[in-house]
Amino acid sequence: MQQEGTPKFLKYHQGSVRGVAFSPKDRYLFCSGAYDGRLILYSALRAEMLVTYQITTLTLARNINAVRFTSDGSKILAATTVRRVAVVDVERGDQLLSYDNCAFNGRDRTGLATDPVCPNMAVSVAVNGKGLTLLDLRMPLPLDFLYDLHSSVIRDVTFLDSSWPWARGHQSVLLSASGDGTCKVSTFDGRVLHSFEVNHHVNTICPSPETYNDESDDGFNSVIMTGGDIVSTYLPDFGVREKLKDNRETPIWKLRYTSNGGLLYSVGDDGVLRRYRRFPNHHKYLGPVFKHRQDAQDLDISQYDEYLVTGSKDRSVGILRLGAPSHGCTEYYEVT
Repeated sequence: MQQEGTPKFLKYHQGSVRGVAFSPKDRYLFCSGAYDGRLILYSALRAEMLVTYQITTLTLARNINAVRFTSDGSKILAATTVRRVAVVDVERGDQLLSYDNCAFNGRDRTGLATDPVCPNMAVSVAVNGKGLTLLDLRMPLPLDFLYDLHSSVIRDVTFLDSSWPWARGHQSVLLSASGDGTCKVSTFDGRVLHSFEVNHHVNTICPSPETYNDESDDGFNSVIMTGGDIVSTYLPDFGVREKLKDNRETPIWKLRYTSNGGLLYSVGDDGVLRRYRRFPNHHKYLGPVFKHRQDAQDLDISQYDEYLVTGSKDRSVGILRLGAPSHGCTEYYEVT
């Protein structure tokens, strides 16, 4: 069995790295976006830079605060602090189009998500921070706007699998979370299907990766993790069942499960990457993995759980080999 590697820190940016993302099609390809206006592609296998793209002009503030690949891996979306979402072709490096006045211009990482089923659909946090902008990449203008969905700034948004109870019968459903601790499940036409409060500040949301189950044969419930001042676990019909304070009240900015749901990783204001083990009714803190010199606001894990990458305010991208590839949802624990 291949052991976990040693973390490496790639320093090709000239500004704070606010977004990192793996390609859903190429197991080793990932990108980063930073406050220097550059979008950089890397090979995780070789831990080196492949190519860099400049997506903003010199007359605009060159700050990228979120990046995502489309589900077919052919395009990268980058949200910037000039309220623009740029669409870049991965193969050619050309900026195909851009959507103006449709992204939140805060200095922290903002919410940006692409549909895991349809490669043409995406969503970003709206200009005022309290609504969402729906994008169809086949159209030159935004598809629609959901105004004032939340009463405070939306910190994260993701697409929710259609197997969840509120999402059944809908093609695409969005899960969004605002800083005041309100999480909402909504449709593309703005209807709120479900809403819940976690009673703490929220920066990120993370549904468990498997299709929804109330309680499967192995006893695992599907959950929604929220991270901020506290990391908490929400179960439908039961509410908030668990609160983890192992971050010592340091704000958590990003949570990410491995593909089998067995491990949970987080990064926060102290720059520490933390690891948790998932059990049927709780998560166990396993300890820190590595640390950046300054705060880290984004992380992602490769398609087969081979690599993990982080982005930090210290201008570096952290990369860690987690181990041998995992090709399916086969286990929740390790046999030792």
